[in-house]
Amino acid sequence: MGTRYWLLLAGFLVSSLGTWIYRLALPLMVLELTGSALGTGLVYALEYLPYLALAMFGGVLADRHNRKLILVAGDLAAAALALVLAVTVTIGTPPLWLIYVMAFLLACADPLYQPAFRAIMPSLVPVDRLAPANARLHIGEHAVNLAGPVLGGALIVAFGHRTAIYVDAVSFLLSAALIALIRTVPAAVRASRPVLADLREGLRFLFRQERTVLTLAYFAFAGNFGVWLLLANMVFYLTSYHHFTPGQIGVVYAFQGAGAVIGGLLGSRLLPMVRPVTLISVSMMLEGLSILAMIPARGPLAIGLAWMGQFAAAGAGIVAIMTVRHRLVPDHLLGRVLGTARMIAFLAIPLAALAAGIFESFVRNAYALMAFAGLAALVIALVAARSSLRSVVLEPVAR
Repeated sequence: MGTRYWLLLAGFLVSSLGTWIYRLALPLMVLELTGSALGTGLVYALEYLPYLALAMFGGVLADRHNRKLILVAGDLAAAALALVLAVTVTIGTPPLWLIYVMAFLLACADPLYQPAFRAIMPSLVPVDRLAPANARLHIGEHAVNLAGPVLGGALIVAFGHRTAIYVDAVSFLLSAALIALIRTVPAAVRASRPVLADLREGLRFLFRQERTVLTLAYFAFAGNFGVWLLLANMVFYLTSYHHFTPGQIGVVYAFQGAGAVIGGLLGSRLLPMVRPVTLISVSMMLEGLSILAMIPARGPLAIGLAWMGQFAAAGAGIVAIMTVRHRLVPDHLLGRVLGTARMIAFLAIPLAALAAGIFESFVRNAYALMAFAGLAALVIALVAARSSLRSVVLEPVAR
């Protein structure tokens, strides 16, 4: 893969480790202050709403400016915000509105950061190594969940929320340092035309020229909506329905990370052997069955195993989706197209988070929500198997 890829991956893993710790800390802080499922779900909604406003502009930045510098600047900005929140927690119990504001501001860095991160990778690895590179990225992203949530739960129990947020800030600083060491990054194409013209070019490619990438975004939207009906209220569900401690919650999230590792490995191995539509549709079907298995599951082990199955299935499908996108989109459009496709997919997350919070607040039946999400995933799998994805074939790359 080369030193440049490994530096990029290492920076991403360090940043992801801290991010997962603070994503466990903030919902628990809100839950302690409010005891509300809707209030906890709102944290997740605020973390993903910025994608709707900023993802497309993040894509323009990634295609017009030095992608490495964007990544370093994004990490430094996130570190500064996390430090402000950590200092505020050190002074005393922060007001609820401040936690929401900081969660939103921290989230604003990601849609400006992610298009550059996703777009820079094909320039750092050979084309024939994109599938294993994407698999390692996906595995690495979720492998930190094996340590991150457990570490986060232990930090919160032993030292409180403040320590977890300080660790998050340090992780962003270390990530910025690692990415700054990457050398020989392709020069950016500095366009002199208006930003809106760049946006139109990316949208025209996505909606008119290469509809396969758009189809993948729609299926990612549907998949995200189903799983986030559960994930947005997972902390509340494990705490209120099963009375899990933060350490036990961390164990469940560690199973999530293990599932993603298994899925990434399977996706990398299976994609050269089967058509993308087969891998994606079968993965969605297994996701649905794993979600349904959550209904009778009891205890950290059983719930963790069902959750692991869901993320193993999702991981295999995600490797296929990422690789198809990288193979079909030209480099000079990668930032805009991937940013817009990611925006479409992530639109489902705040909608599902709010829907889950409202449903739990009024109906108070998490198992009905699980049944809906699992059955919906099975329907999506059938639709994917009959969709235009059937025409996609990834031809071997000449050596």
